Amino acid sequence: MLLSKISVAWVAMRPGFRKLRKRRILSKVFFRTRLFYCVGLIFLFLLGAQIPLHGQNDLALQASELMRTGRFHDAEMLWRQLEEQHPENASVHSSLGVALAQQGQLEQATAEYRKSLTLKPHQPDVAFNLGLAEFKQGHFSAAIPAFESLAKEKPEDHRTGLLLGMSYFGLRQYAKAIPYLQRVIKDDPSNLELHNVLAQSCLWSRQYDCALAEFKSILDVNPDSVQAHMLLAEALDGMGKTEDAIKELEATARIAPTEPVLHFELGFLYYKQRDYDHASPELQLEIKNNPGYAQAYLYLGDIALHSNDNAAAEPLLKKALQLQGESRLAYFDLGCVYADQNRDQEALTALQHAVKLDPTQPDAHYRLARLYSKLGQKEKAAQEFAKTKELHSKTEDSLIQKVSGDNGTPQ
Repeated sequence: MLLSKISVAWVAMRPGFRKLRKRRILSKVFFRTRLFYCVGLIFLFLLGAQIPLHGQNDLALQASELMRTGRFHDAEMLWRQLEEQHPENASVHSSLGVALAQQGQLEQATAEYRKSLTLKPHQPDVAFNLGLAEFKQGHFSAAIPAFESLAKEKPEDHRTGLLLGMSYFGLRQYAKAIPYLQRVIKDDPSNLELHNVLAQSCLWSRQYDCALAEFKSILDVNPDSVQAHMLLAEALDGMGKTEDAIKELEATARIAPTEPVLHFELGFLYYKQRDYDHASPELQLEIKNNPGYAQAYLYLGDIALHSNDNAAAEPLLKKALQLQGESRLAYFDLGCVYADQNRDQEALTALQHAVKLDPTQPDAHYRLARLYSKLGQKEKAAQEFAKTKELHSKTEDSLIQKVSGDNGTPQ
């Protein structure tokens, strides 16, 4: 029942990951705006069991009846009266918390649940509501302790397991999310949305065999899932199977030629193989379909620079910075463009910024060394040449890093 409700909610809320559906990887914004609606179903489901009756207290009976009929504001007023009369009554605080939560006053509800648990620590339902209220506010770190204590008591409770998995997912602690999601999926193996979240957790924690298995499970049921095909390509590339990843994306492009980010992913894989003739048209298609996607401009600019077309490279790189804000590669490439055009001060500023963003890359240090030498700053040039020798190039970036920007984590 519970997981089927969640599945329906996920399907209903499908479109749009990142900005205006720019990315299929579940972002924090996506997570909070859509999963919270889904979790709202759990919240309503629990209320009937959460409202205590207080024996002979007529005011409490009236408040409980108001809660039962959905008149939460009126019930809140009565619970507040009872709170003044019985400040040491844990049930009054927890009931007031439920009334507040139902009105969307989650911060106040959280405070009431905590008061109740201070007065009477062992209240599993109240602990669950506390965790849920924190979760719905996006306070995943605060939600986890409440859910973990419940999971120890009732490891078979799939509601708690689901929310623990999603809390870790929301914190981007994907490896910790995986075991909880796997347990929940065992009880509902046909839930494609949960398979999707698990697959992405495996992908982002670089457990590629797990990701591959999950994406294949999704595609067995829904072979036309564009999202699954694209993420499967990322998993294949992460495993070093770039040729297979390209074939996967080429097939997906035939199914959904206007899908956002798809042509960038394909273009980047060609770029990785130094196949600029195939990379450029794919990146141009991405800009046509998705004109606000900074990475497409960035790599088109880089390709132009490799082709010694500085006039074409400069506006593309500047556009990437305008859209993305910060990019080591964009600043490095602009520094090279400016240096080639004898715009020394602009080159110096751009290269210094590139080093600031990632001081471990030797290329920017080397270009800075050459520029300092040209400017007659021999001591600084020697320092940069020495730094260049110390550093080794990083391992080639994977597709999964580039679709999310230079930092290599989902945005």
